[in-house]
Amino acid sequence: MIYPDDGELFKAQQRKSDHLVFFVHFFQGHKKALKRHIEFVNELGFDAYAFNLKDSPQEHYYIPYSHVSKKFGMKHALADQIEEHLNLLSEYPNKIVFAFSNVAGCAIESIARRMHTGIQDIKAMICDSGPGSDFIYSSYKLAQEQLGIKSLPLKLLQTPIIAFGWSPKLHKDLQNDLRAFPQGFPLLSIRGWRDKLISPEHIDKIFEPQKNLNWKKLSLPEAGHLNGLRDFPSEYRPGVEDFLKSFS
Repeated sequence: MIYPDDGELFKAQQRKSDHLVFFVHFFQGHKKALKRHIEFVNELGFDAYAFNLKDSPQEHYYIPYSHVSKKFGMKHALADQIEEHLNLLSEYPNKIVFAFSNVAGCAIESIARRMHTGIQDIKAMICDSGPGSDFIYSSYKLAQEQLGIKSLPLKLLQTPIIAFGWSPKLHKDLQNDLRAFPQGFPLLSIRGWRDKLISPEHIDKIFEPQKNLNWKKLSLPEAGHLNGLRDFPSEYRPGVEDFLKSFS
């Protein structure tokens, strides 16, 4: 089958699980950036799937909009795309979503939508370096750290554009989305204590109110944003492997 958006299925040489690990890359990333993660889960015996998000404003004619939820914002438009790809993989009735940074919030939205319609094929989730509760803070840090904007007036101007262009609700809607997840839903939250974009405290504020989640933390004291597997594999790999082993 030919998948849209350069979607690709990566099959494990020795498959040990009927669960598919469905990857959602970070904002303005690429499926190639997940090569280490894909190879890692393949080694553990899981098939994997990855695709390229349409996360450039130009791809949405500069007005990102969800045609499913009828909401403005890149977050909601990306949730449409994630949902489309999840629906394409009906041959895998059991899926584990592995999402990164604040784009994990888009994945949560798409999972909640599908659960509201009775689709229960997502059995667990892994969130690496996000999502965060304070999107204004994250947007300011994104302008400073990732976009390289040095001027304070420019950063202050760019911050609300980034934040409200992502979603006018600024992740406040994630609490309702997570309440749609079933009781005891397994979720692993990976965070670097030296993360300059999304602090562990802001990640905790997303998940702590949700008593329906069976969630665990994988804390990496020396890691920053999204560099856990690359720079601290001796801590990252065992934590993720331990979480996934119950699905093998």
